[in-house]
Amino acid sequence: MPTANARNTTNAAVTVVADGWWALSDSASYYPDDLPADWQLGYFANEHPGAYISAADWCADAVLLLHEWRDAVPESFRFFLECPPANAPKDLLQQAIAALHGQLGGWVRWTAPGAPGLLLRPTADEAAVWGRAVNCPQTLMADLRAGARWLREQAAAAPATLVILPQPRTAQLAAWRQMQQLLGLAEI
Repeated sequence: MPTANARNTTNAAVTVVADGWWALSDSASYYPDDLPADWQLGYFANEHPGAYISAADWCADAVLLLHEWRDAVPESFRFFLECPPANAPKDLLQQAIAALHGQLGGWVRWTAPGAPGLLLRPTADEAAVWGRAVNCPQTLMADLRAGARWLREQAAAAPATLVILPQPRTAQLAAWRQMQQLLGLAEI
């Protein structure tokens, strides 16, 4: 008979992403030397399902930037964007949704430093809480056994969980995605 924890994760959806495709710890060896910087996103998107982007990295030139990003990736790639700051233009959410169309995976609103954030549905309704976003502790990124236990716990805590790996090596990112699949956790 499955344990309560196993039942909780059966229908759980988890997506493992990097905190920006430009911040990989092995980006110098991952991206080919002759690859232009503006092609790195497309290269990254061919191997990974999505990326988390902080508000500081997308809000400044949102509309133009997000259109360029959307055009650089396959339709299956998802962008998970940090909610804009309170002082941002009121229509920024709508502009981002329009620019990314169906490739907006969700919004992330951090509630406190170091605490899990709220994962919001990819709409303009900031009250549409869907799950949670968590930063993977650096100590777990290389320890897949402990990481698997942690990932199961995270999946059991919400119906949808975005796991963000800070400055991962590409091999770590691939291993964590494979672990998510082996644990039977569907993509968000």
